[in-house]
Amino acid sequence: MQQTVRARVACLGEPLVLVSEAGDPHPAGAELNVAVGLAGLGVPASLLGRLGADEYGVLIRAALQQRGIDDSAVETDPARPTGSYSKVTGTDAAGERTTTSRYARAGSAASAMGPDFLDRDEVSAALGAAAIVHCSGITAALSDTCRALMCRLLTDRPGIPGLVSFDVNWREQLWPDADPAVVLDLADRADLVLVGADEAARVAGTGDPVALRRVLPSPATLVVKDGARRAVAVDRDGVTTEVPALRVDVVEPVGAGDAFAAGYLSGLVRGDDTATCLRRGHIGAAATLTVATDWAPPPPAGTLQRLLACSPPEWAATTVTTAGFALPEGM
Repeated sequence: MQQTVRARVACLGEPLVLVSEAGDPHPAGAELNVAVGLAGLGVPASLLGRLGADEYGVLIRAALQQRGIDDSAVETDPARPTGSYSKVTGTDAAGERTTTSRYARAGSAASAMGPDFLDRDEVSAALGAAAIVHCSGITAALSDTCRALMCRLLTDRPGIPGLVSFDVNWREQLWPDADPAVVLDLADRADLVLVGADEAARVAGTGDPVALRRVLPSPATLVVKDGARRAVAVDRDGVTTEVPALRVDVVEPVGAGDAFAAGYLSGLVRGDDTATCLRRGHIGAAATLTVATDWAPPPPAGTLQRLLACSPPEWAATTVTTAGFALPEGM
């Protein structure tokens, strides 16, 4: 039976609906994705944010409750809509599959969040009960008031007894001025920072973990996700831990970063060492890369434990497809 933990992770951000090419709506949004991933891994999770009083809001709240995610700190706005987005897929010049997201979140219920949102009774309770508060740079891009909320969250830490995790999640289309300085400043105030090497190159001028550590010196841990190659964690003392990515037959890439975050945080609350946290992150990302939606269930408990305990050669020989995780036999 999969191990469960009592530590709670509070995920603060905008719940969204992903509208598929066929018109079908699915709950989504970076922080919601992380909460879903954590709940699937046996980690109690809460979501903090705002929804509209519309059918998308009802859909999202029902999905949260179905998965055992605490939604008591999710407000309903009677006037503003729930944010949504769609994906447009294609191929680049090299023939690689690409995905572009188109957002409909201007003036959304979540964009009305401000610093005082953190003082709501339900929000304060969720923050105070959390071993980790997880957030991302996306929220700061939603509005001036959301940017002020994020600044207060990461600077004042109101009622937060645990760690603050920050996923850079740089989205150029959400930042018309294309100035990454705000996101870098917020990231440097967190305890744990997660960032993709490609987005780090865009916001900080480098995707190299050691060089990036000089740009972000304050967090206790910096985790750089380098696509299909590896993930590297660098602590404040410069100690580096690297784990190669699993080999995956990719169906769709969006959501993999959130799944990585959920896996990494699930290890952190369990007290795992850094290498095991990185493996958990890769496992979550690999599962999500094989589906068209933004999140996927984790592998069966037995498979998960084998993946966490296997040798480096066994890990390197593992493949992941829509059929699941295939570990090598007889190694």
